[in-house]
Amino acid sequence: MPRGTAGLSNMENLRDTICALSTPPGHSGIAVVRLSGERSFELAGKVFVPYGHEGPAPPRTARLGRILDSLGAEIDEALVLRFPAPNSYTGEEMVEFSTHGSPVIAAALLDALCSRGARLAGPGEFTLRAFVNGKMNLAEAEAVADLIGAQTLLQAETALRQRSGELGREIGPVRDAVVDIIVELETAVEFVEEDVPAVSRRGMARRLEEARRRLGRAVDSYRRGRIVREGFTLAVVGRPNVGKSSLFNALLGRDRSIVARLPGTTRDLVSESSSIGGIPVHLQDTAGIRHSEDPVEKLGIDRSVEAIGDADAVVLVADRARAPSEEDRRMRERLLGVRGAVALNKSDLPGAWKTEDTVEFARGWPVFEVSALRGAGIGELRAWIVDEMTGGVPLGREGVLVTRLRQRRQLEEAAERLGAAAESLAGGMSEEFALYDLRRGLESLGVLTGEVHTEDLLGEIFSRFCIGK
Repeated sequence: MPRGTAGLSNMENLRDTICALSTPPGHSGIAVVRLSGERSFELAGKVFVPYGHEGPAPPRTARLGRILDSLGAEIDEALVLRFPAPNSYTGEEMVEFSTHGSPVIAAALLDALCSRGARLAGPGEFTLRAFVNGKMNLAEAEAVADLIGAQTLLQAETALRQRSGELGREIGPVRDAVVDIIVELETAVEFVEEDVPAVSRRGMARRLEEARRRLGRAVDSYRRGRIVREGFTLAVVGRPNVGKSSLFNALLGRDRSIVARLPGTTRDLVSESSSIGGIPVHLQDTAGIRHSEDPVEKLGIDRSVEAIGDADAVVLVADRARAPSEEDRRMRERLLGVRGAVALNKSDLPGAWKTEDTVEFARGWPVFEVSALRGAGIGELRAWIVDEMTGGVPLGREGVLVTRLRQRRQLEEAAERLGAAAESLAGGMSEEFALYDLRRGLESLGVLTGEVHTEDLLGEIFSRFCIGK
């Protein structure tokens, strides 16, 4: 059954027939135009004339034919697929036109559809309709956007698991347990003479504690899920001429920063995106931090200090071929309280650091001896970066991984309510206290999946989608 649309009155009219280009704009081999709504088949019949066939094509059967513009002139040949309701992406009648990939042709087709009664879709409106029509829950709809925006294979795999309902399956047993306990407690409240026995109360409390722990595990996965979805920022820092830019290039896997023997070559912040272990990483090569009277270099140093404060972690580079200097020590002092590691660069040259120098300088940080020039030790440093960002937990393909702050907050609220209800039951308090918390917890789970929603919530989520999805 379609979900209720209460609260959607100020959004785009969900009964309109909508159309949009679903492939990226620009020139390409093909362009796909989507049409969805109760008039889709009717409007498609006005702009598409199949070759050698009478009547509409069977569902999901491609037909080749002519595309007509708003004046009835032929503009292209195209393949067309029909998807009857409710067996389509949106749960409505849908038509997909695969035309030659000229922006002019796609625009003319959209204009022809709109002139006959369709309108252009808003961002995410196809997926919004899929949600409203019960084709997916809200967490699954959010995963669609993540899948489209994936930059690494790990991101795509994670989003696909979410899209397949992984989170819903994880919280399903929790929801069922809460509903069962609510029914039992409400029966006791309705029939006052049937008090819930103490042994039953303890059993309910245990079930709620187990449900709360299950939600807690999902909450704990958010740290890793956020990193997978959003990536992290790593700043490469150190005094001038220790090989920061060389290490930056080695981590990046290509030459991006200028490398020279002259100290202060990097005078501004250099940023580049890559991936390490399937996780997006935003690498920042900072200007060497030292006292300088050069106004341009000072500006670069100030930006480097800001970058350190914004980074998720830092790699502090030092030249192991030269004895530690006062500048090195001052640099390490600046980073107290920051997550990071020490990279002793130029391991291909004779070392000038004593063991006690390294221990004192590291102050508990892991130390990696590397040669940015020859690539030695870079693999070990990359492995540490992944472990640091994921908490040392392997990012496998099994198990729930919460990727959005909205989801984490609803899980936390539900877990807190279930814990409070368990305490009320175990403490012998009136059933009404436990029922209040259980209903609020159930509501939080409903907000998570979209069973309980508001116009503002849906507008916030779907406005970030691309048009055509």
